Amino acid sequence: MSDPKTERSSCRFTVRQSADGEAVVIVELLHETIPSLKGTTIGFGLLGGTSLNQVKKIADLLNEYILELFVTMPKPTGGSAS
Repeated sequence: MSDPKTERSSCRFTVRQSADGEAVVIVELLHETIPSLKGTTIGFGLLGGTSLNQVKKIADLLNEYILELFVTMPKPTGGSAS
């Protein structure tokens, strides 16, 4: 069995408007060190009624405490499934 592979990237959280007009928190990777996430958007939808000011405070708090995002995936085994 192969050991899992962990990829890491520094990140920041920003506020954007979704297609339906709601404010959402988006994770922006600061370096392209996670090839499997290239071109991917990671975001968080919030409870209805969350104000824009509250969403900005949430993003600020996340930026204050979270340094990086990591993804752990198993390495391909190269075998076929039976």
